[in-house]
Amino acid sequence: TTAATFFYTSILPWRSQPFSPGSPYLLFTAQDGRPVAGAMRLSDDARALGTAAHWRGYIGAADVDAIVTQALRQGARVQQPAQDVPGIGRVALLADPDGAIFGLFRPLPNSAGGVPGEPGLAWNELAARNRESALAFYQRLFRWELRPPIDMGGGFHYQTFGLGGQDIGGAYTIPPDRAMPPAWCPYAVSRSADETAARVVAAGGQLCHGPIGVPGGGRIVQFFDSQHAMFAVHSMGVAVAAPAAPQPGKAPPGAAPATITKPASKAVRKPVRRVVKKSARSRKPVRRKK
Repeated sequence: TTAATFFYTSILPWRSQPFSPGSPYLLFTAQDGRPVAGAMRLSDDARALGTAAHWRGYIGAADVDAIVTQALRQGARVQQPAQDVPGIGRVALLADPDGAIFGLFRPLPNSAGGVPGEPGLAWNELAARNRESALAFYQRLFRWELRPPIDMGGGFHYQTFGLGGQDIGGAYTIPPDRAMPPAWCPYAVSRSADETAARVVAAGGQLCHGPIGVPGGGRIVQFFDSQHAMFAVHSMGVAVAAPAAPQPGKAPPGAAPATITKPASKAVRKPVRRVVKKSARSRKPVRRKK
């Protein structure tokens, strides 16, 4: 967590602090003190099983247990059963039918996970074995609204989704020639994707796509952090010159709107189209953790 703190506070306007005095769980906060993510050390058992550093996202649920039951009926698998976390709320961890990991989260009133404010995270992107069936699974659970697929050329399609007119993420089918598991990847808000890219390299990370402009406006960069967890940023600002970097239908019971923050724009984040090293991704509450 020390290395993670150094990396992310070096590349983003985030600060770090213990969740509580003496707690091993760390909070990443925005400049105004609002929690945007968290970090914890992988357990020895997880490390022994080969679990790599990764980010996981949590989706809001009015009734975590009801959503777990509904998801299991649709082919999901439980990774961590529903449980109450003191001072936080109720959480659970699932794998969707494709194997992509996602969490469920119902925050306690006035808990850190429910504090409103400007978004620290802008987008959530799903790489699936089959985009259409994967989005149908999430749509049944959370009432997400699917936008028309966008033809990116070469038979590749990208599809955004949202809720109440607000876009919150996108999904695509993993190309046959790309060796990677189905997974979610979060995008943080950045003042300049180009400046962030330069900081990533300086802090020991590795760029895998971008910086590059995306349809609809803005720029993105996707990268592996210093512990090889995949992450990304999106900016709406004007590109800034940066040093070149080496490139090695009906709502089910308990459903609630996603607690994913509003994106910086409705711009489509174009996913990586090149082969990258396989790594585990998107796996205590407070929205996201590393």
